[in-house]
Amino acid sequence: MTAAALGWVAWQEPWAHGGGTALGWVDLTDRTLAQPTHAGLRVFRSREPLAEELSPDGRSATIPPIDFRRRTAILVASGPRSSTAYRLEITRVVKERRRIVVTVRERTPSLAVPGAATLTFPFRLITIERSGKPVTVDWEGRP
Repeated sequence: MTAAALGWVAWQEPWAHGGGTALGWVDLTDRTLAQPTHAGLRVFRSREPLAEELSPDGRSATIPPIDFRRRTAILVASGPRSSTAYRLEITRVVKERRRIVVTVRERTPSLAVPGAATLTFPFRLITIERSGKPVTVDWEGRP
């Protein structure tokens, strides 16, 4: 009985995170004027919390129209960085059986593209079709 229970538990994790299919998404970053100060992933199902996140000091942020009845907004931010050469790229969004995974790659300065030395807050704001599944982020190239 114990072996069967352990086998069931061991099988559940790969099953839950399997069955991945690409999920369409829309990038709104270039139409958004804001500087999120919190690093990580945030999921928004209404406009007010998104506006508060993008303008924490009360300044107004420019957020493009989003139909929150049909779409969910996902904000991915790396936190403060020291150069304008830092940027985030969404490489894929996958819908698995029990979750949605947003894969992000952070591009860093190089000798060829050092950027300007200034405080920046790289982020991506995307929308996906509304779903009840939890959203997680997978940072490519990070431990």
